[in-house]
Amino acid sequence: MTEEIVADFTARFILNRGEEGGGTPSSGRIITTKKRLVLATNDEKTTVPLSRVIDVNVGSVPNHVRQFFDDTVTIGYESDGGVQSAVIESKSETVTKFVAILFRCLLNGRSVAVKHPARVGGRVKDTPVRSGTLRVKSRAIEVKTDRGAFEIDVETVMKIERSNKLGKRNDRVTLVVKYIDDDSGRTKTSLISPTQGQYVNLLARYLRLEFDELRDEVEEIELTDPEKRVLVSVHATGGDIDFTNMLDGDPTYVTNVLNSVQNKELIVEHEDSISLTPKGRIIVSQRIEDVNA
Repeated sequence: MTEEIVADFTARFILNRGEEGGGTPSSGRIITTKKRLVLATNDEKTTVPLSRVIDVNVGSVPNHVRQFFDDTVTIGYESDGGVQSAVIESKSETVTKFVAILFRCLLNGRSVAVKHPARVGGRVKDTPVRSGTLRVKSRAIEVKTDRGAFEIDVETVMKIERSNKLGKRNDRVTLVVKYIDDDSGRTKTSLISPTQGQYVNLLARYLRLEFDELRDEVEEIELTDPEKRVLVSVHATGGDIDFTNMLDGDPTYVTNVLNSVQNKELIVEHEDSISLTPKGRIIVSQRIEDVNA
């Protein structure tokens, strides 16, 4: 193989056609370049052009192979015989690194049409549709256009959905991303449409995967009742609150509670205010019943 290899590791895998399949796992090498994925055993080799990959699903294993696998990534792709999938199992750290590399190979450099921002708060913006180039980063995506670049951090994403319209076209599948702008603190909505529909699905998969990992980290954070009250109060008031009265404590106690929440990266202090970090917003929004308990 003359192409530059970006991933090469041993794993177990099963190749399936459609929703049904059989057989047992094979052991072999998983070799990836920027153009293709190769699954090779001592007896045979299967090559999947990355241009035919339509889905990447981490951790979700088809029912008929669930008995064989634990840490997995399932790759769906189009072949001459229809849609097929490859279920790959390896160590958790290996799967995580492989998936990150695979998404970069699939998405980086893809041409996209963007409307940024399409909405600020509740106001629709008359922003022109521009052509750009997509790049995925660690927990972020970046789009470069002839008017500059913008970046969306996964931590700030509030909602992801699809639409079938961008600009004057009614048939262009579009990813609608609603997020919080770090500079202004206001919600924004941007429309991103790769030139090929399959990359809308892959981009959505990437964003949701990164967000799920962030949410798992947040769920491991333990909070005391005073810390929960601080988060709810900052969320409700924007940080404009007398924490001493709210916590019924002396200044030293209040400072300790605030420092603890800040050390957990849940609030950030500005010159004249306090605000929630993305992790803090996730806790308030995803664990609101627990926080209010």
